Amino acid sequence: VVLGAQCMKKQSFILLILLVSFLACVSAPPAKKETRSVKSQHERARIAFDELDDKPVEQSAVEQSEEIEPPPAPVKVSPPKKIVETPSPSSVPPVVEEKIDFNSSRYLTAKGYGSSKPESINQAKAELSNIFKAKISSDVTSKVKQVSDSVKGSSYTRSLQSRVQVVSEIELEGLQIGETQKERSEYVTMVALDKIKAKEKWERDIQKVDTEIDILIDKSNKSKSKIQKLLPLKKVLELWVSREATLSRLRIIGFASEFDRNDMKDILQNVSDLKSSMLIDIDVAGPNGKSVRDKVAEILTDNGFKIGDFESKADVSIQGSVKIDEVKNNNPRFKFARATVSLNIIDALAGTQVGQVAENDRGAGLNHEEASHVSIKKVSEKVSEKLIQYFN
Repeated sequence: VVLGAQCMKKQSFILLILLVSFLACVSAPPAKKETRSVKSQHERARIAFDELDDKPVEQSAVEQSEEIEPPPAPVKVSPPKKIVETPSPSSVPPVVEEKIDFNSSRYLTAKGYGSSKPESINQAKAELSNIFKAKISSDVTSKVKQVSDSVKGSSYTRSLQSRVQVVSEIELEGLQIGETQKERSEYVTMVALDKIKAKEKWERDIQKVDTEIDILIDKSNKSKSKIQKLLPLKKVLELWVSREATLSRLRIIGFASEFDRNDMKDILQNVSDLKSSMLIDIDVAGPNGKSVRDKVAEILTDNGFKIGDFESKADVSIQGSVKIDEVKNNNPRFKFARATVSLNIIDALAGTQVGQVAENDRGAGLNHEEASHVSIKKVSEKVSEKLIQYFN
């Protein structure tokens, strides 16, 4: 009975195993290899069969491989690469310049507008310079007129006034460029002048000019001839006008002047006296020399110079030459001639040359003589103007 029960038990169990295996095969999709879950079911069935036969349970190869095989290492997933796109030129944002604080207590500023950044900078510089130009011209002209009007017989107002125009047009140095912004289609740039630094520089410039003026005055005082006394003082007046322009700049940026010179009236009076007392002798060699000499003498006399045949009494001797050249042309109706005049200015007392002026000009006429006459007249006026500039 016991054996029969055991046999039935084994048969039932075998049928159960077969049924489970069949169901697993039917439900599983066709594959080339058995899956691990099917193998595990077979192993468990075999263990159960061994238990019915009271056999010791052996560890299966599948279980051994499951215990011995280490867990698979984690797969390293590389982070996705960041794709950096290079922006096109049109999408690059504009460079924002550092904003400089140009406070009004220290800086004098101006704005410039233009179709480009360089143009806006140049316009800003010009705008700032214009603030100075008009004021300098007014201040220095007033000062020159004040001194000239107080000097008896002075005729230097015109030459000094031309010097005022030169010093008024001098561009400012040491300007700082601020940020540039774009407003619609225009660039806008601010420039600034550091008033503290400008004050220090301009005061140094005035001191240098004063030193040079003092040296020139001393040189004039030590000279014996009138022309050698006059030339250094002429340079002194030029420096004085430049000096007054610098003083005007200081006043514009708010600094009171402590550098006024009170000796310019005496200098200008001395110049006027030397000029009015100077005896000038003119001698121009050549067939047309007398024509040149007479025209030059006429123009210099009208400007306050004493011209004559002073011979040994002359303070200055002007010796020159004139040359006439025919100018060829394709116009059969007219003749052309070119006159060239060269004049040497000589210190009569020392017998040394102190200057030279030269000019040339062309004239036309119905014949060569008429063309020569016209060219001599024109060149005489030009060379006389140069002489006036030299003495003034």
